[in-house]
Amino acid sequence: MSVAINIENAVKKYGDLTIIPGITEHIRNGEFFTLLGPSGCGKTTLLRMIAGFNSIEGGDILFNEQRINDIPAHKRNIGMVFQSYAIFPHLTVRQNVEYGLKLRDVPKAEMKEKVDRILDVVQIADYQDRLPERLSGGQQQRVALARAIVIHPSVLLMDEPLSNLDAKLRIEMRSAIREVQKKVGITTVYVTHDQEEALSISDRVGLMNRGRLEQVGTPLELYSAPSSLFAADFIGVNNILRGTWDGAGSFTWNGRVLRAGGNVPAGPATLTIRPEHLSPADAEDASDNVLEGVVQGKIFLGPVTRVACSIGEETLLMDLLSTDGDRLGSGQALRVCFSVKEAHLL
Repeated sequence: MSVAINIENAVKKYGDLTIIPGITEHIRNGEFFTLLGPSGCGKTTLLRMIAGFNSIEGGDILFNEQRINDIPAHKRNIGMVFQSYAIFPHLTVRQNVEYGLKLRDVPKAEMKEKVDRILDVVQIADYQDRLPERLSGGQQQRVALARAIVIHPSVLLMDEPLSNLDAKLRIEMRSAIREVQKKVGITTVYVTHDQEEALSISDRVGLMNRGRLEQVGTPLELYSAPSSLFAADFIGVNNILRGTWDGAGSFTWNGRVLRAGGNVPAGPATLTIRPEHLSPADAEDASDNVLEGVVQGKIFLGPVTRVACSIGEETLLMDLLSTDGDRLGSGQALRVCFSVKEAHLL
């Protein structure tokens, strides 16, 4: 039976070194919650605290209302999927998936029914008699996922499970993981440093920075409304304009006064604009948020071309449809504009 995870001021220390100074978060029952952040930010440490592999030096972690701080890992009823597949090379797919059920002395008929069902869910029934050496990386990861889920854990924990796969297979597998998680309805905590991966599969994302949760929200909230400069800089690509805000609609940047909106105090501030929210301005456009620049260079990214535009001593990035970006040449004068509603003030 799936559970909610309540993290209450959880602290992790190694001697005098504090890795996690105190995190509080509620992960809902059945939710796909992703811990995202750069290497060394504490996301795997927190996952291992939930799993029981790491001790907790302060605060509490609860499954529903049950405090689990002192419960050994093997008694927490968790399923774990690691970066390495960690499946037994001498056992077939079916035998690997059965392993946890055998340890729990599940009757043979019930075990067969459960294994048959999960092999179908993760779409590896056709490979059940193969040894792992005859499977692709994606198929092996499906085996690891099936083995973790078949025991009906209360929580599924996944530590960068796709990092060993090639780019195309990662995209395929993250869709499969999301689909399987929704079918079984299990509370899942997923760790990754890949922002695209996190945004594409999660119900909510917890962005970590230096052992703290910098921002928690839906993928859309993190992308469109970052709550800090770190979040704005880490999630996606952003043009970051540092200037001064008057508190009443005017933002001064590089000697230019731009129109903006936001509930931040007057004084030094930052305006962030996504490259897709910049666009070429018509010659007769005289609105406040039009900037005169020069094309510095461009990068073809498939459906879009990213154009670097010099505005004085600063460089802004603008994403255009590749057919439009192809018409621009280096050194070409260019006016760019953006709307107030597409800029985010911090």
